[in-house]
Parts: sequence; C-alpha cells; structure tokens
Amino acid sequence: MVDTVVEMECRQCDSVDRLSLPSNSFQAYAEGGENISLVFPAMTPSDRELLMQATRKMRGAFNWYLCPTCWDKM
Repeated sequence: MVDTVVEMECRQCDSVDRLSLPSNSFQAYAEGGENISLVFPAMTPSDRELLMQATRKMRGAFNWYLCPTCWDKM
C-alpha cells in the first residue's frame, strides 16, 4: 500500500510535523466524503489537527497550524 505524507510548518516556531497515511484513507478524508474521526479513529487530536490544516492548505484555504508544543504554551 502506498502512503501519502502530509506536513505542516508551525506558525510559531517553524518546526515541521509530518504524518504518513494510507493513500486510500487520506483520499476518503481529503475528498470530503468522510469524517476525519471515522477514517482515522486511532489518530491523536494533534495529528488530526495537522491533517485538517494540511488539507485546508492543499485546497488553497486559510490554514493556521501550531505544533503541539506551541499549542500547549498558549
């Protein structure tokens, strides 16, 4: 199975976080047909946030990603 890698740069500290996902599951979510928690039930909230913001970025929509460390500092 081929994986899709998504990555986002933190707006606060410039660190880059990456996720490797099964391509078929990523497509099911990214095409808007499935709820993220149904497609990826074991994914952590911070990984879901990374995926949601990366998908918004891919669509050209406004996105704002903070890594878990910077998020916890807020």
